[in-house]
Amino acid sequence: MDIKGSTATPTRQAGNMQMEKKKLIRSSGNLLEIYLQQSVLQHFEGVDEALNDAMAGGDSASILADMSVLKQNYKSLTRAFIGAISKNILGYCDELIGNEQVGLASFASAGVEDGLSLLAVDEVENKLLLEGYISSNEGRLSKLLHALRSRIEFITKTEGLNESKNPFGPSVLMNTYADLIQAESFSKEVENILYRSFSEVVLNGLGDVLDTINELFVDAGVLPKIPIKRSRSVVNKAADMASSVQQQGYSSQQSNLPAAMQGSGIVNAQLDPALYSNLLDMAQAYRVSGAETVKTDGLQVAGEQLPTNELISTLTSIQHAGADAQQSVRAQIGTKIQIDGQRQPYAEQDDTLIDVVAMFFDVILQDRHLPDVVRAMIAQLQIPILKVAMMDKDFFAKKSHPARQFLNALSQAGLGVSEKNTKIKNSVFEKMESLVARVLMDFDSDIVIFADLFAEFKLFMQQQQRQVDVIEERSRAATRSNEQLELTKRKAAYEMALRLNGQTIPEFVQVFLDSVWNDVLVLALLRHEREPQEVGKCLQVIERLLCSVNKPSSVAEKKAILANLGRLLKDLKVGLENISYDFHQSSQFFKELESWHRHLLLAASDEQAAELEAGNEVSMVGFAEELSMASLEESLLQELESEQSAMPNDKFSKRSNKMQVGDWIEYNNEAGELLRAKLSWKSSVTSSCLFVDDRGGKALDVKLVDFSEALREKKIRLLGQEKEPLVERVLAGMKNFIKGRSTEASVV
Repeated sequence: MDIKGSTATPTRQAGNMQMEKKKLIRSSGNLLEIYLQQSVLQHFEGVDEALNDAMAGGDSASILADMSVLKQNYKSLTRAFIGAISKNILGYCDELIGNEQVGLASFASAGVEDGLSLLAVDEVENKLLLEGYISSNEGRLSKLLHALRSRIEFITKTEGLNESKNPFGPSVLMNTYADLIQAESFSKEVENILYRSFSEVVLNGLGDVLDTINELFVDAGVLPKIPIKRSRSVVNKAADMASSVQQQGYSSQQSNLPAAMQGSGIVNAQLDPALYSNLLDMAQAYRVSGAETVKTDGLQVAGEQLPTNELISTLTSIQHAGADAQQSVRAQIGTKIQIDGQRQPYAEQDDTLIDVVAMFFDVILQDRHLPDVVRAMIAQLQIPILKVAMMDKDFFAKKSHPARQFLNALSQAGLGVSEKNTKIKNSVFEKMESLVARVLMDFDSDIVIFADLFAEFKLFMQQQQRQVDVIEERSRAATRSNEQLELTKRKAAYEMALRLNGQTIPEFVQVFLDSVWNDVLVLALLRHEREPQEVGKCLQVIERLLCSVNKPSSVAEKKAILANLGRLLKDLKVGLENISYDFHQSSQFFKELESWHRHLLLAASDEQAAELEAGNEVSMVGFAEELSMASLEESLLQELESEQSAMPNDKFSKRSNKMQVGDWIEYNNEAGELLRAKLSWKSSVTSSCLFVDDRGGKALDVKLVDFSEALREKKIRLLGQEKEPLVERVLAGMKNFIKGRSTEASVV
């Protein structure tokens, strides 16, 4: 079947091509359906074991009930799922191929909105969980999905197929499955187990069927080779770069470049003299440094100068074959081009750039901001970047160069990557790996690939950041709430102490106030904004209760207490109801309170009072007047200042105090894994610091004094922020290296 051409009349040809396209899509759908019939049943069979494990640590009755429903319905769920997927593919055929004027972009974008801010907390968690599985599988299958998407766009003569609407992709499969599962009203725990199993079994095995579907398209003559796609904005950007090059008077030595690069409009092979002078200084300083990384190829140099195009071709062959990380690029080039231990000399600029780029990546490998795995990943790009530097010297001159932007984006995204993250293969790290792999596999001479990948990665990170922001804000809110609760408890204790200051009361009253009424007051303080009058009522109850349990000084005072006693008891019971306090637990207190009131208020004579007092063996508790007149806010501020003044006056304390929101740290967890976390919130009241991981979840909650001690003991390393992009700080480091060498020479 070849859908690209036919010898029939134009009308018949169009009809035949349309039928062939539909047949191709439907054949692809049949392949997917066969795979799903096997994998979904395998998924449901494997869920039983996971649910049995969950019963040991969860709500076993609820899980058991869900298991029963699942056993009864898993076959119908399977049929419904496959039916929905098949219907989606058929609808896709009719919508796109039956009416190509509709346009793929409009179909793909319909109803696609983030909408996280409109969802309830449980729905946000569910959406983020599903998107995590989808993103992880899309990153792993990115090459196959890209190829299939390109072929579908080709036969429909449209652009812009959103991966979330690709009927063969993880997004449609996972969301269709989730809709069916949610309709069954399973518990949250069981839903999560089902989603995880679906991702691990069904989506994890999707690669083989996607590969087969791609082969089906290839056999039909649809894009046997996938071209590099460029958006119109990228093409315009390339044209702007070309215009800029011409305006600045740079000449293109196209005779030294491969034919594929000639006339591209973005090649600028002539270095500005001032820039070249700086690069030459860097190369010479690097060679003189005698570092282990500075290695010659050990070959004799003779003959005519090696053309730049041949050198770039050699670099491309090394790049595609897989560069040896243990061997210098210079040595790898020499191995490729040597004949009997000899090689041709390089052009002076090429020779300089080889060492400048080598120095550039040596500095990257020493960059303290980046985790080891990210540095190693970026180091794989040494040969592609060397080729970029040889083909377009604006790499060193312009911050807006697409290859520089791409490197900077990888660095920024990699700040939060840690040993644990890479083990679980989070979506950001997987995306970074896939982009680097695409550079190594696809980049020959077209520098615009870096603009394409940068634009793709930027969009991906914006989507990821929206998810991270939601989770991080929830982490901050939870921590702020905990601190607010702690401060509210202190406020309640402070208000209680103000009223007990200098008093002597029965012990059972003191126990009631501390262990029960304190909770009533805390709740009222927390609700202060909504119900401001409740705090005053709670405090008045304390004052009236204390007054009622102290011996009245006059008959009038006794009468006043007796008159208000009923109201006091009612207010006490209302307060206890507000915190859902158990009536049976409070009954003993009210019996003791009634007995004490009889003792103080109902005795008609001294003899009766003495008789009642003899029958009341009640311990009394006195409170000395020790409470300072300072407000609670002043007291908290004094505590904070005292805590900070107790910190040793060393560099570790200074670093802790200067630490800002957004700063990254590195630490080991209890399992010994090296992790990274970012300061998300720092309290000005309690000096508590909240650190979150790269997904926005809570990682550490630690006081400033404890943080500085951890720094001192080298349990934590403060990394700070990436205040300057990777390429800019690497070039600055190279310049500082030159200055250091110059200073040493002048001293000698």
